[in-house]
Amino acid sequence: MEWNLLILSAENQITEETRWLRTKLGFIDETESRVPIPSDVAEANIIWSSVMEFSGSLDNVGALIFIYEGFSRSTDPAIPDAQPLLHEVARQTSLQSRYKCPVLVINFNDIVTNASEV
Repeated sequence: MEWNLLILSAENQITEETRWLRTKLGFIDETESRVPIPSDVAEANIIWSSVMEFSGSLDNVGALIFIYEGFSRSTDPAIPDAQPLLHEVARQTSLQSRYKCPVLVINFNDIVTNASEV
């Protein structure tokens, strides 16, 4: 049995905040995308990717962390808005995963944002 904690970042680059979080979760360097979680029950992993670069399977996602920095709505047309991006990620995960998946949203924005906006 396989179980994955999927962490998807709305940003493509690793920032100081996401680098800090990655070290807390056991990632050693910026190129690493998968860290095993010790378990006697299942093959468990933490998988980290930017949303736009993720090409893995959602079949075994047991929990999802969505990370974004900045505003939930972007003024740059090349950067997707966080709200529709999160909505689509959560929708696809609920459709494809064999598990009922809790979602945690982390906003590394230094400006107060109402959670309902995301």
